[in-house]
Amino acid sequence: MGTVKYLRVENYRSIGTRISIRFPNKMPLVLVGQNNAGKTNVSRALDLVLGESWAGSHEPDDHEFHNRDKQRLPVRIALDVDDVWRDGQPVGQISWQFNGDKAQYEAVLANGVPRYMSNEIREQCVCVYVGADRRLSYQLSYVSRFTFLSKLMRKFHGGLISDEARVKRLQEKFAEVKAIFDEVGAFTDFSSRLKAQLDEFSSAMEYGLDIDFSAYDPSNYFHALKMQPTQGGAVRTFDELGTGQEQLLAFSFVQAYAEAFHGEGGLLLLVEEPEAHLHPLAQQWLATRVRGLSEAGVQVVITTHSPAFVDLLGLDGLVVVSKPEGETRVKQVSAAQLARHCTDLGAANCTTENVLPFYAAAATPEILEGLFARRVILVEGATEAMALPILLSRVGFDPAQSGIAIVAVHGVSNMPKWYRFFTAYGIPTFAIFDSDRTPDADEPEKYADIFSVLGMQAPAAAAARFVVGRRGAMLEPDFEQGMRTLFGPAYGALEKAATDQGLSGRGSKPLVARFVAEHLEIAKDSVPWKALTELGQAAIDAE
Repeated sequence: MGTVKYLRVENYRSIGTRISIRFPNKMPLVLVGQNNAGKTNVSRALDLVLGESWAGSHEPDDHEFHNRDKQRLPVRIALDVDDVWRDGQPVGQISWQFNGDKAQYEAVLANGVPRYMSNEIREQCVCVYVGADRRLSYQLSYVSRFTFLSKLMRKFHGGLISDEARVKRLQEKFAEVKAIFDEVGAFTDFSSRLKAQLDEFSSAMEYGLDIDFSAYDPSNYFHALKMQPTQGGAVRTFDELGTGQEQLLAFSFVQAYAEAFHGEGGLLLLVEEPEAHLHPLAQQWLATRVRGLSEAGVQVVITTHSPAFVDLLGLDGLVVVSKPEGETRVKQVSAAQLARHCTDLGAANCTTENVLPFYAAAATPEILEGLFARRVILVEGATEAMALPILLSRVGFDPAQSGIAIVAVHGVSNMPKWYRFFTAYGIPTFAIFDSDRTPDADEPEKYADIFSVLGMQAPAAAAARFVVGRRGAMLEPDFEQGMRTLFGPAYGALEKAATDQGLSGRGSKPLVARFVAEHLEIAKDSVPWKALTELGQAAIDAE
């Protein structure tokens, strides 16, 4: 069965200049990034070429042209494929494009010769699209020949009719069932009356209409197959299911279908926002199932805003989607590329072999949230992560509104590694850290790496507040002392007020810092205002 190796898209929806995405082996393709970056449009491109509708008859709507510009042509989607055949010849690519006149949907043989697409080829790369609404009741119906249940029914039917003797036995059994129906007088009376009326109305027409009240369709024996939810052994309706339950049942159905019929590949599963309607533990459980599907041979593509679906050991399948200047771009980094980027930024011991285990061991969901941001500000711990967003918002730099993630990396020694990681994906990153020194102390060796990677020089003596550079800023000597120096007695008074309200004891420092930030008065154009503005602007300007 076929597999997709590469996807290339140009001039389609938010995608202008051609993007290229490689499909990983035995791991999901995970599309991450900020809202409205174009992740869904990548899925739609795949669905257009391999999904329910016949792409050859699809004429793009206005919004399917990039920037609604119908002169920017061609609109093109191409899939490099492997182990797909047409008439005994290998197919190298499946493509759809629109040149302004009509759509061209074709399969390009490995020797470069184009051929018309066929259902034979589509059956070798079955695409199932699960939208954000999940619609389990739709997928478990016969509304379309492309629903899960319709696909399953055809598999069963094909296996059944492969044995003519078995079909004959089944026909005999169905005839016995029909004879039992005929024993019901009301049934036979209604049948005869209805047939008489139909004969009367259709006598002048070339074609008539016959009826069959049998419980089965001899042309498709499994069409009576029905899926229904149950609870405690009792039948329920789909409307009674919670959205999260419906979603998990849909995935269970897909996994059973994939394992039964596509263990050798040939199934492309597109899932939008698998985390929708699920609590965090359910997201983690589902992420494990998704990875299991990929290992079983199913090509899974998901768009997500949840770090639960990001596995850095599967980095080859991670794609960061962004939209600079209104055009969707993608960034996919291999282990070798990440190792090279880290080495270029001073990580001398980084190799292709150790880079993924190194990052996977250090990652947390909070850190990985930086992959969904337009920009990242790295801070040492929870204190800065809780207080800085409030302080910056007070001077006009609202991180949440601007798509900036303030990420706590658990210590200054971890900042260089995550600065290297996020910048490898082209995410602008700024680091804010404490000097942790007394005026007469030497610079600790542990700071050499952070100064090197940020291109900063350690100041000869302690500064009054912030030492701001192009890629980062240092607080003297730490966050609390720096804030006390910057705001004067007002800061200490609010710290005492926080303590008086019960915010004391081990682990309370971040809560105190947040309380103070919420209650500080920051006059416009004051020294604190200017210092925080300088810090915020430096973070915005970081590349």
